[in-house]
Amino acid sequence: MRIVAAVQDWSRQRCFGSATWEHLAELGEFHWLPEFGTAADVVGESEKSRLVGEAEVLVTAWGTPRITVAVLDRMPKLKLIAHGAGSVAFVDLAAWSRGITVTNVMPIMARGVAEFTVTCILSGLRRLDALLKPALFDSMPYFAVPKVGFALRDRTVGLVGLGIIGRETLRLLRPFGCKFLVYDPYLPAADAEAEGVTLCDLDTLLTQSDVVSLHAPGTAATEKLLNEKRLRLLKPGTVLVNTARGILIDHDALAVVAGEGKIGVYLDVTYPEPLAEGHALRKLSNVVITPHVAGPTVDGWPKMGEACVADIERFIKGGSAAVEYRVTEKQYANQSTS
Repeated sequence: MRIVAAVQDWSRQRCFGSATWEHLAELGEFHWLPEFGTAADVVGESEKSRLVGEAEVLVTAWGTPRITVAVLDRMPKLKLIAHGAGSVAFVDLAAWSRGITVTNVMPIMARGVAEFTVTCILSGLRRLDALLKPALFDSMPYFAVPKVGFALRDRTVGLVGLGIIGRETLRLLRPFGCKFLVYDPYLPAADAEAEGVTLCDLDTLLTQSDVVSLHAPGTAATEKLLNEKRLRLLKPGTVLVNTARGILIDHDALAVVAGEGKIGVYLDVTYPEPLAEGHALRKLSNVVITPHVAGPTVDGWPKMGEACVADIERFIKGGSAAVEYRVTEKQYANQSTS
């Protein structure tokens, strides 16, 4: 099996430990092209171009250029794209129509995102940022009574989207004895019942929840899902957390609503990303913005590389049916556009 790793060196160092990288190289005729995506790699008569054209397995990670139709045309023997990270939105839909198996390691990354989400929820409810910087919050209704905040136990948590990360977040929150509301138009009622959550419409979720956590994909259908009208449905004291995609929220509207000081906001993603330096959200003390770091952790990166290579080995030994982290065409349709 001819394997081409289109992985930049910084990404290789983070995601693929030396033992994992050596294991990958043992699985077939292996070639590492850290500069994959340049014209010389994809077209022409160079040695790199020849290697790309003969690849049967393409390994990708953070920093890999888009896999366009032109790139796929140059790789007629390609059978597997194995992504050592989360979203595969950088791969053209044509890959699926051509019968190419696509995998990612989103279930591994989901653990980190879910942990980060719970951290934000707990911090928001207990007003941790207020306690650390009390002078900034004395006059703000969101932090007025009581200043020690609220417990998570018995709170109502609204999950917008119950995919891989949403379910992992739900699993971590269960021991707190919360009531769970879920808005997910693609979730079957039977699955909701099995998870012990209550399906409802989005407006009901926003009105009744003490915590709202976003886990929906960023698509044309979900762009600005939370507009000013919906943001104003949030109760005073609500904690809003977005570790999904920035495109889900109208950030100008959020600045207006959050500027009234009645809700707490934690954004690990924004749209655009990064948010403009002068944007009003950056100036609000009840808004915490982190730089899209929810998923990766120092110990999580190598686990993703290990899982990616393990799936490649499964594919080589047992074909498409043997892989664990396959991304279906339906799942791809819900990938991020942001």
